[in-house]
Amino acid sequence: MRPFTHKWRNDDGWTFIEATLTVVIMAIMVLGLTIVLMAFREHLDRSWAIRVMDQYGNDVIEELTHELRNAIDVSTRPSRGNTHEIDVVVLDKYYANRTSTVRWRADLRTTQIKRDNEPVDLLFPPRQLGRGESYEIRQFTLTKYGVLTPNIEEHRDSQYRSDSFNDATFDIRFILRYNRLAINPGERNWNFEKAYFSRVYMRNKNLPIRMQVTE
Repeated sequence: MRPFTHKWRNDDGWTFIEATLTVVIMAIMVLGLTIVLMAFREHLDRSWAIRVMDQYGNDVIEELTHELRNAIDVSTRPSRGNTHEIDVVVLDKYYANRTSTVRWRADLRTTQIKRDNEPVDLLFPPRQLGRGESYEIRQFTLTKYGVLTPNIEEHRDSQYRSDSFNDATFDIRFILRYNRLAINPGERNWNFEKAYFSRVYMRNKNLPIRMQVTE
């Protein structure tokens, strides 16, 4: 007995409609995968830029706080933008009866905080920024406790503090912004702004050693 065989009609190959549908489906899959990869790359780039900004903001705050904590005097004056030039008077490393002045300022052109005209961090802003990416210094100020604060209770509290406390307690505010301009069609401008803050008490300002040095 011969085995039963069934011959399908029109089984010579794909039809034009089947081929077209296959190409369309594959194109949609490739396009979707490309969009997902581009979005993931965008997320990585933004996250990296914000981490770099965080590292720099925290380093500046920490270094200035350390210097103020050990200083014997400080003075400020307005500078470009919403920034101050800060003159910190510190004791000489080798002579107890001598002082030196360290100047802090924000260079808005290079987006760097400088200490005696030297950048606090030579690696900021990063050199490998992409097209449309930039950083911006929005604020770099040093104010006495309770003078510039969104907390009304701190402002009231400062009025009950002694003059010696208020004159030796300062608030550092440093605000950075990361900008990412739209380059390709369909993109939108994006920015991220963050404030870095520290409150420092100048423990040496009211000590007898300050009187000995300044007399």
